[in-house]
Amino acid sequence: MSDKPFAKLNAIDAQIRRCFPDGFGPGDDGIHVTIEFFSGFEKFNTRPYHNYEAWSDGYRITGKGVTVESEDLDDAVTAFCDKLKESPDAT
Repeated sequence: MSDKPFAKLNAIDAQIRRCFPDGFGPGDDGIHVTIEFFSGFEKFNTRPYHNYEAWSDGYRITGKGVTVESEDLDDAVTAFCDKLKESPDAT
């Protein structure tokens, strides 16, 4: 856990940590969540006029058998946490 009080954490950092309320124990050494920032051709067409026939970038978050992608980091973290709650593999 961070040395900072929980209330002082960045909002996205705090949200990710809340996705794992039980934390991680001695048997959980290693990488738990990977956040990638990447781009691709017409990868994130979120609006009809946005990124049309162009390169765009966004985030992919993977962990505990769950993967999500979104144009914005906050939306990706929210989607990841929501999907993590629903996933039987995430326990």
